[in-house]
Amino acid sequence: MPGGRGRIGVIVPANNASLEYDLWRMSPEGVTVHSTRTRPTRGCEPTDPEEFKRELSLAYDLLREVSDVVIYGRTYGTHRHVSYIKEVADLVIPEEAVEKVLRKLGVRRIWIGTPYIKQRTLEEVEYWRSRGFQVTGYDGLNKVKGVDISNTNTFTIYRLVKRHLAEVVQAEAVYIACTALATYDVLSYLHEDLGMPVISENSGAMFEALERLKISHRIPGI
Repeated sequence: MPGGRGRIGVIVPANNASLEYDLWRMSPEGVTVHSTRTRPTRGCEPTDPEEFKRELSLAYDLLREVSDVVIYGRTYGTHRHVSYIKEVADLVIPEEAVEKVLRKLGVRRIWIGTPYIKQRTLEEVEYWRSRGFQVTGYDGLNKVKGVDISNTNTFTIYRLVKRHLAEVVQAEAVYIACTALATYDVLSYLHEDLGMPVISENSGAMFEALERLKISHRIPGI
């Protein structure tokens, strides 16, 4: 339905300074965003699964009474161990939310942009290929630290995509990875320029959260 009210909870790594900003800007009137932070983990996957689940459960417990739906605001740690997250609660997982949007739109070919170093970018590419998508091209910004990623400006993300235009136009959609990137503005710019869906993890997460709330609202780039 158009309009509506709801509360979206967000579990955010301590060094992510962009996810809440994006979600606040994407939220329709009547929908509020409420967050709690967790300690960032080293590397792509949790080193101690039981400790990871305990910390995630604590964060979820802090949010669930004030939230109608909760987003797990992290990319790292979801490729091989998403089952740990799902043991804790039925959370919106951004990467899975993006896949749902792409499949809903009938997209099979994507171009991938990340803020990561080459190795981590290639991991992202292989993940999407394993999900059955054709990747027409990719590039990264060679960043590691969460705060450094969050400090990335809109023009830098825009240029990351546009400098690979020959590969991008072969795709049916552009995917921008990482919840620590602020993407609200660049989604609209690229969508208008390219004439195709441009989806970030933050926009995908908001899309699914609003679907769970049964609220109809246009998300930038989709």
